[in-house]
Amino acid sequence: MPVLSRAQICSAGLSMIDSLSSPDADGLIRLFTSLADEVGDELRRLDDWSPSGGKSGQYNHDVVADDIVLAGLSAEGLAVLSEESGVIGSGPVTVVVDPVDGSTNGSRGLPWFASSFCAVDEDGLWAAVVRDLASGETFSAVRGQGWDWSGSQWPRRPGRPSECRSLSSALVAFSGLPAVHGGWRQFRTYGAAALDMCAVATGSFDGFVDTDRAHGVWDYLGAMLVCQEAGAVVADGDGEVLLTLDHEARRAPIAASTPELLAQLVAMRQGWKRRG
Repeated sequence: MPVLSRAQICSAGLSMIDSLSSPDADGLIRLFTSLADEVGDELRRLDDWSPSGGKSGQYNHDVVADDIVLAGLSAEGLAVLSEESGVIGSGPVTVVVDPVDGSTNGSRGLPWFASSFCAVDEDGLWAAVVRDLASGETFSAVRGQGWDWSGSQWPRRPGRPSECRSLSSALVAFSGLPAVHGGWRQFRTYGAAALDMCAVATGSFDGFVDTDRAHGVWDYLGAMLVCQEAGAVVADGDGEVLLTLDHEARRAPIAASTPELLAQLVAMRQGWKRRG
């Protein structure tokens, strides 16, 4: 799969999108990248990372980031599905966004949290950006055109999905607590699905598993497109369709470096359900 070069991605003109009625993928990537820049800049100035006092699990930084994202997307006439604000507007393109994925990590000073954007059109996942707000690493992808990964401070990271085909050899990231040991070589639980899945795209993790069907579509769609364009594979652990624009829907995304490993991860999770 070819890798896109986006060295000029931030050199946008006055308009991020060439045509509001028919946005182009590169314009969307520029817009998402610019908004991620704004979120990162504002959060670096933010002093209060405590709970917002609003809905359960929401922090002040979620609200601050959501305000920035909604303003930028709405100014371009795009429909939005946000974790924090629900569904706003309508149109041929909907941007599914998690202003801060891994909010609890951010509140505790743990450097593993991100902004995730994914544009969805009538043909499915179209253009995505996932920005690690702590390190500045940026993952972007366009349907059928490849992916890009920039800003890494760790040049020894592989930069493509591993060729791991066996669970017994795999380093697996989990969201939630595994029911029993599934036979993996090692595991990690980092707490931000978007970054966990992007780490499958880069080969840092061999796989990622949602153990408890906890994720809304904003958590995984951007990283799902990055994985797919990188050559990794993604499925729902319960056999559901992962692409939905239902704000209330929850899914169990599983990502893997190879189809063989994906099948083993899905089977492992199904085995846990049978035990339960």
